[in-house]
Amino acid sequence: MFRSFSLRLVAIAGSFAFLSGCGGSAGGSAPSLPAAQSPTSAGKSAVRFSVVVPKSTASTGRSPAYVSPATQSMTISVLQGATPVLSESVGLTASSTGCTSSLASTTCTLQLSLAAGAYTASITTYDGPNGTGNALSTAQSVAFTVVANQNNVVSLTLSGIPTSIVVLSAGSDAVDVLAKDADGNFIVGAGAPTFTASQGSGPAVAAITQPSTSAPNRIAFAAASPVVDGTESINITASYPTGESNACTQSGAVCSLPSAVTVTQRGGTAMLANYSDGNVLGYSLPLTSSTQAPAETIPLGNAFLLTEDASGNVFAASYSNPATVIEIPPPYTNAVVTNSLGGNNPYQIAVAPNGDLALANTSGSPGSLYPSPFSATAAPTAISASGLSTPYGVAFDASNNLYLGNQGSADVVMFAPPYSGTPVTVKTTALPYSLTISGNTLVVGESTAIDVFSLPLTGASTPAATLTNGVSYVYGTALDASGNLWVANDGGGAKSEGSIEEFTKPFTTGEAPAVSISMPVGGGSTSYDPWGIGFDTSGNLYVTNVYGGGYDGGLLEFSPPITSSSTPAVAIEGTNLYDAYDLVITPPNFSVTP
Repeated sequence: MFRSFSLRLVAIAGSFAFLSGCGGSAGGSAPSLPAAQSPTSAGKSAVRFSVVVPKSTASTGRSPAYVSPATQSMTISVLQGATPVLSESVGLTASSTGCTSSLASTTCTLQLSLAAGAYTASITTYDGPNGTGNALSTAQSVAFTVVANQNNVVSLTLSGIPTSIVVLSAGSDAVDVLAKDADGNFIVGAGAPTFTASQGSGPAVAAITQPSTSAPNRIAFAAASPVVDGTESINITASYPTGESNACTQSGAVCSLPSAVTVTQRGGTAMLANYSDGNVLGYSLPLTSSTQAPAETIPLGNAFLLTEDASGNVFAASYSNPATVIEIPPPYTNAVVTNSLGGNNPYQIAVAPNGDLALANTSGSPGSLYPSPFSATAAPTAISASGLSTPYGVAFDASNNLYLGNQGSADVVMFAPPYSGTPVTVKTTALPYSLTISGNTLVVGESTAIDVFSLPLTGASTPAATLTNGVSYVYGTALDASGNLWVANDGGGAKSEGSIEEFTKPFTTGEAPAVSISMPVGGGSTSYDPWGIGFDTSGNLYVTNVYGGGYDGGLLEFSPPITSSSTPAVAIEGTNLYDAYDLVITPPNFSVTP
C-alpha cells in the first residue's frame, strides 16, 4: 500500500527540523532531535529533514506505510515570498548520503539552514534517482512560519499521485474505489484522494451513497424511489480535500474512471417458452401495452419447459430427443450454459435447493438428473427406473427430496437423495400432468382433478383435499401470497378452450372455485388454452395461452383484485408469440457492475 507522509516542522531552543510523521506505520518513527543545536550560520538555525522509507514485505510486496516502498528520491524547494531559498534533489535509498538502513526501513536525513520567517515548501517523491522516473506523491506551496526559540509544528501531507483508478465489486449493491500510483501501490490513508460518483447516461435507476469518513472507498447504490427500470452509467472522479495538494494537476495523473460503472434495475421478468419460434422470451414487468416487445430473446429450438432456482437463474429445456437444457442468469440477456445431453421429450423440469436439476421424460429413460453444478459437458444420470412409469411431473421439496408424477401408473413417487432405491409411492385421483411444491404442500395437477398432499409423504399418505370442480388437464399451478391455489386448465369438457380457477385455503374436497375465468377471456384478448401461470411481487397474475390471439398464443396480465369477471389489464398476442408454453416470473433484480 502507498500512503503519503505528513511532515512536522519543530523549533527547539533556537533550532528546528522537518520531521516525517510516521504515525505507527511499518517504517518506524523519525529519530528525535537533541535538546539544542548551535546555529549553522549567523541569523540562521539548523534544520533537519528526516524521511523514513519502509521496505516491501515478502508476503505482500506492499507496505502499509506513509511512504511508498518504491521511493528512491525526492525534490524539495523552499521559497520566502517569491525568492527561492532552497532547491535540491535528495536520494532516499540505503546507499544515499545521510541514509541508514534496517530490516524494516531506510531513514534519510537532510540538514538545512533557514532564518526565522514565512516560507512555502514544495516536495515531490520519485521512484527513480535524482528526481527522475515516476512521481509518486507531492505537496505543493505549503505555507509555514519559523519562529526562533519556539516550538513550531507545521502539518505537511504528501498527496499520492494516482495513475489509475480501480473499481472492485463489494456485493450486488456497492463498489470499492481505490487509486494506484505509478508503481501499482494502492494510495490509502492520509494523502489519498476522495471519490465522487455521479450519473452519466441512461435513466436515473440508482440512489447513490457517496463515500464517508468511516468508509472512504465505498460507494453504495440502491434502487431509486419510485423504482425506475433500465441501465444507468455511473461516472467516478477523484479529488483532494481542501488543505491538501491537488495531485490531479500533476503530469500523468488519472483522476476519472475510464469506463463507467453500470447499475441495472429490472423489475420482475416474465420468461416464457416460445415453442414454435424456437426461443425463450423475456418480458419486463409489469406489462405496458399489447404491442410491448420482448426485452430478451434467447434461442432454444422447441423451447418448452422453464424453472428457476433460488438465485433467480432460469433453466429452460426443449421438447426433443435428446433435450437441450440451457441456463439463463440475471439479467437474462443470454444463456451461459447449453447442454444437449438431456432427457427424452421431457414434460416438466425442476431444480432443487442444492442445485440438482431433474427432467421428467415421457419417452426413453423415465427421468434424468443433472447433479449440481450444472455444466455444458455433464451427462445426466438416469433416475432409478424403480417405481417410474412415463412421468410427466417433477418437483423438489426444501429437503432436496425428488418427486415425480407417473402418467403410466397414476401415482406420485418420492426419492430421497441420492435418488436411488425404492421410492415412497402414493396414488393419485387421476393422471398426473404437473407437480408444484410450496412449503409443506404438494399440488398434483391431473387430467380431471387436483390432489393436495401434506409433506412429508409416507406410503400411507392420502390427499388432504381433492379438487374436481372446473378442473381439466392442469399443466400449470401457482400459489399466491395468501396461499390460495390458482390453476391453468388447458381445456376439456364444457371449458374446451381452457380456464383459470382459484381455490382458497384451507382446501376441502369438492370445493367450488372462488374465481373462474373462461378463455378466451375477452377485454380485447382472443387467445386460449392456458398452460403457464404465475405471480409477480405486486400480486399481478400472468398466464400464457398456447393458441389463438393475433398470431398463435398470448401473454395475459391480470391486476388484483381478480374476480370471475376480470379481463386482462394487458394482453400481448402479437407475432412474437408462437405456441407459448411454460412460464416463470423472476423477482426484481438490482445489480452493480464495476
